[in-house]
Amino acid sequence: MNWKKVAMGIGILFIIAVVIFVLLYIFNRNVLYDIYDGIKYVKHAVEVKLSSEYKIVDKTKTYYKNEKNLKIPILLYHEITKEKPERSLSYMRTTKENFEKQIQGLLEYGYTIISYNDLIEYNKGEKALPEKIVLIDFDDGYVGNYLYAFEIVKKYNIPINIYVVDDLVGTPGYFNWEQAKEMSDSGLVSINSHGKTHIFYDKETKETLVEHIEYAHNNIEKNVSKKVTKVFTYPYGAYTKEHLETLKQAGFVQNLTNDEINESNTLNLYGLSRIYVKNYSKYKVLKMIK
Repeated sequence: MNWKKVAMGIGILFIIAVVIFVLLYIFNRNVLYDIYDGIKYVKHAVEVKLSSEYKIVDKTKTYYKNEKNLKIPILLYHEITKEKPERSLSYMRTTKENFEKQIQGLLEYGYTIISYNDLIEYNKGEKALPEKIVLIDFDDGYVGNYLYAFEIVKKYNIPINIYVVDDLVGTPGYFNWEQAKEMSDSGLVSINSHGKTHIFYDKETKETLVEHIEYAHNNIEKNVSKKVTKVFTYPYGAYTKEHLETLKQAGFVQNLTNDEINESNTLNLYGLSRIYVKNYSKYKVLKMIK
């Protein structure tokens, strides 16, 4: 065998591959992203399926607070869409197909999706929860939550939480109060406050904060025609320690957006951590929250 010719052939193939890679990068970057995402999908799938860390647990076995330190991830979504989002917007938009696969993955691997009322009762020592639990949040009140996410929520009979901005409800791109009430009436969707308006509340006084959030909360109760648990999510994740304490005194459970996972031993209902899910595969989500 002429090894010199073989080496030369390999070198030529390498150069051709590099040229193709560069051309694809210049003229169709999405193709490269799809290839990269495909490789990651296989890698994550193999890791999840082969690792004992992702074993399915017995959902009937439950624990009261302090009996076992539970991880309590809160998954954060924004808009659900039919079309695949631009990569730069994948933190804000998740496809309907991927969202359903993520839900399937959570249920398949033994997770129980709980509500904030479940979490509050657990924190009081009034309720026991399974070992693998997760909460699901949507911020802003985009119309895709009603058109696509709600359909999947009903299909799998799971609770979710949507945080609406009072000034945005019913404006272009956002669901209206009639749709909010329909979701709330299902018993699966909790409509909560994301503020009277979408501003940086850390720049406002604590008096303005309480005024806005109490107003928005009362308006939700008026429009969905029921009492609603006081849960608030800070727009932009912007808050101060003073604001956290002020809303705590006003009785609001509070969500932050800091890409961390809560643990039951240090659970703080007045500063709950949440993690961005993005337009990830179900295996990537499982790896994030294990």
